[in-house]
Amino acid sequence: MESIGFLQHGHGTDGPFRTERVHIRHQYLDRWQAYYEGAWRRVHLQVNRTYIVHRGERITILIEGV
Repeated sequence: MESIGFLQHGHGTDGPFRTERVHIRHQYLDRWQAYYEGAWRRVHLQVNRTYIVHRGERITILIEGV
């Protein structure tokens, strides 16, 4: 099953500086992956935040329909 997600790059008082559309796939239970920079990356789910880690940076991701 594949969905669409939106990465929110950058930080600031007015929100993210850039939003980027990416493909999301659900593997099983609470395991999701996002396709970013040519590879599938694990989506980390927390109570107040969902994100991927790329080059040591946590990038917030919003998953459509979840």
